Amino acid sequence: MRTSSQASNTWNARRQFHIALACVLLFFFASGSCGLIYQVVWTRKLALIFGTTAYAVSTALSIFFLGLGAGSLLGGKLADRTRYPLRYYGLFEIVIGVWACVFIVALPALEPVAPILLRTFDFSRGTGIVFRALLTLVLLCVPVTLMGTTLPLLARFVAGNNNSLGRRIGALYAANTFGAVLGCFFAGFVLIAALGYTRATLVGFALNLFAGLGAIVVSLVFEPVASAPAPDQEFPAVPLQPYATDHARQDASAPLPGGILLAATAVCGFSGLALEVVWTRLLAIVFLGTTYAYTTMLTAFLCGIAAGGVCAAFVADRLSKRPGVVGAVLMLLAACVVAMTIWTAGLPERFIEMSRAVRADWAAVSRGTFVLSFLTLFPMTFLFGFAFPLILRVYSTSDTRMGRNVGLVYGANTFGGVCGAIAGGFILLPRLGAHNAILAVSLLLFCAGAVLLWRLGGTTTRVKLTATVMLAALYGAAWMLAPDDVSQSLNVGYVPADHRVLFYSEGVEGTVVVSEPETALASEDRVLWINRVQATTSIERGVKMNRLQGVLPLLFERDYSDVLFMCFGSGITCGTLALYDFDRIDAVEISAEVLEAAPLFSRDNLDVLDNPKVRFHIDDGRNYLLRTEKQYDVITFEPMPLALAGVSTFYTREFYTLCLNRLRHGGVVSQWIPLHSNTPEVVRDLAHTFISVFPEYCAFFVNADLFLLGSNAPLQMHYRRARERLTSPELRNALADAGLGDVIEVMACYLLDNEGLDRFTRGAGIMSDDRPWAEFIAPRLVYERQVPQALRALHPIMTNPLDAVLSDSIGEEARTLLERRFQSRRQDMIALQDYYGSQMLDETVADGFIASLEIDPNNQNAQYYLKEIATALGNRLLRWHEYDRALALTERALAFLPDDKDLKALRATATSQQ
Repeated sequence: MRTSSQASNTWNARRQFHIALACVLLFFFASGSCGLIYQVVWTRKLALIFGTTAYAVSTALSIFFLGLGAGSLLGGKLADRTRYPLRYYGLFEIVIGVWACVFIVALPALEPVAPILLRTFDFSRGTGIVFRALLTLVLLCVPVTLMGTTLPLLARFVAGNNNSLGRRIGALYAANTFGAVLGCFFAGFVLIAALGYTRATLVGFALNLFAGLGAIVVSLVFEPVASAPAPDQEFPAVPLQPYATDHARQDASAPLPGGILLAATAVCGFSGLALEVVWTRLLAIVFLGTTYAYTTMLTAFLCGIAAGGVCAAFVADRLSKRPGVVGAVLMLLAACVVAMTIWTAGLPERFIEMSRAVRADWAAVSRGTFVLSFLTLFPMTFLFGFAFPLILRVYSTSDTRMGRNVGLVYGANTFGGVCGAIAGGFILLPRLGAHNAILAVSLLLFCAGAVLLWRLGGTTTRVKLTATVMLAALYGAAWMLAPDDVSQSLNVGYVPADHRVLFYSEGVEGTVVVSEPETALASEDRVLWINRVQATTSIERGVKMNRLQGVLPLLFERDYSDVLFMCFGSGITCGTLALYDFDRIDAVEISAEVLEAAPLFSRDNLDVLDNPKVRFHIDDGRNYLLRTEKQYDVITFEPMPLALAGVSTFYTREFYTLCLNRLRHGGVVSQWIPLHSNTPEVVRDLAHTFISVFPEYCAFFVNADLFLLGSNAPLQMHYRRARERLTSPELRNALADAGLGDVIEVMACYLLDNEGLDRFTRGAGIMSDDRPWAEFIAPRLVYERQVPQALRALHPIMTNPLDAVLSDSIGEEARTLLERRFQSRRQDMIALQDYYGSQMLDETVADGFIASLEIDPNNQNAQYYLKEIATALGNRLLRWHEYDRALALTERALAFLPDDKDLKALRATATSQQ
């Protein structure tokens, strides 16, 4: 009877424990989800204050992971001393959630203080990094340290007997990582886009509350799991020794070389984070650096780690008797890391084929991006995820000190990860390049694995030798088959086939490439690529946009002395600004490699790097505005495409307010808003955000680009002063080369005044730092052709530039010319709708611009488009042997462009082939 009762009690205890274990796994899953939500939110919010340079972002992330490492050590000690580890876990989860809410609510109060502190202490890059680290530590030390304690505490609760230790720890690790997968995916794809940072934090808080209160309830029912362990002094410090190398004579009680195992897990952490940095850079080249692409890559990365943890949970207990397997896993991982460069080098072709197959549908492209990311990262990350629980199980020889063991192993892994993230971004990438960085990290992993294989016991010397030879052969084969430079292969893979590469450099902030057509002469038509995105080009249309933005401030009746220009790019706009008699131009560029490439655009940027009035600053523009106390007469910037991650911070209400605060009375702020890859609704919202900050505003237009100008004083153009400024010899020639040959042509780019912009943006929304929705909408529009719709919305409300010109500054003759040019430009807007909405398959595309030139034959904008259409379509008609049509089109174009050599040559070819 007693035996039956004991068996029943044992069965009930086991059942209760498994119920508690299932609850704990669910709580830890939720904990992983909110942890990733917080990481995303905190990193981005701190970047708004400290800057978006790689150094600033890395500083915040390093503090985050350092706190996790420190917390794991503290949690390990606490877990071994308490009878209620689950209760402490629940309490810590609640504190983390409360701190997250306080952080997100209190951060706006810190924003005015941070710039003062930055200006006070940020004398150099080094002191700036230290200051950011200290302030981030103050803000995040409590929650991230408590996050680090959670794994050791829960490991102590679920430890059970030593035979199932690996399975339970592996299950914990996998549950938390799968929770991180879910948190990463929903934060990047849903939460922040729909709710913004503050409300996303509240979702994280709800998950914390669920996990914390749930854990406390389970604790009250099922704890204590065991009597509290004795203090540390009751556990004698026994030196850890390796297993016997002879498996037949192995003493199962012999301790392992703990220092080597901790070093191995640190190497794993270092290698994992370093490779994450490097591979993220590589895959951003393939998939574009949108917020969705980064979320997809991180999700795929975490999926592999979680899957590896699950598999390790099933085999860790058995493999712990053969600890040398850990070394073999690391050696196999090293070979896999190198082998994946072979696959990665071919990704551009696969991605392009996939995009064509799904007809550039955004949802389908996103699914394909995840599949390709998963196939690229899964083999490596699976082995990383498999190695950690295995090392932890091998290291944990006694469940009575489970908290300490987990804390030490997790802490070593996390501290190694901090070093890997820093080294990957700031040492390996800029010093070695992505390809050599991969090889270096793989060599470190291989050597660490070899040491573990030979130092740990559980197998015979013959088995170790065989494994070493086979894995070395596999590693060597991968090394031999790897491409010469996987990064260069990816970048060159997206450069047009008829281009040659003139410049290539991998830096901290990005990979910069400059290319030009094989047939180009005298530095023509060069393209600047940053992480494979076309940042700027020296073709006539691109130069025209840059030249216009550079001279827009000169149209108004006010004097200028100091200019701030952000997002340097090729330097064409900055070079245009430097032609005017400004006292000083502060040019801010986040990437030093972009400035290194600038001399290749010297013909178009007018050797701006050698201009003594231009002072260069390597920084991100927003951070520079935060730190400087200087007031400016002109602030202008040309951000990268809005679809790229982080660019939306140049389009928020808070950023424009910052610009307004740095503006002298009568100063001008100029912003570029592209119509391409944006819906009319997005353009309206972006414009409304701009005009909601500035008291006075207007808009200019060229190509498919909108330029918004804001000021704290009325914006009225002064014809006479503008003509004097724009007719200086150097500036006049630079504008003429870009199709802006006179002041009438420049002023005719005027599009909307205050009233017109108010009508255009009526009912539109506003983008804020807390909810940068454009960053999540713009990537969905990359493949859209929305320019005609935007032009149709703008055309009816175009403002006559004469209404914006001071009446006493313009004579009757110039007034007549400007009125005629305006009427011609109104016709241009109709013609551009056909141009951007067609495939130029028939001659009717040219009709609209011919109609413009019939109104004003001197309309250089219409002349440019007519020539482009006639040349492109004429050559196509010649290839189709449609000689009569080609000749007729050429003759119509030559009626308005009688001196154009290209059209004359086209006409001669068509005539000879008839």
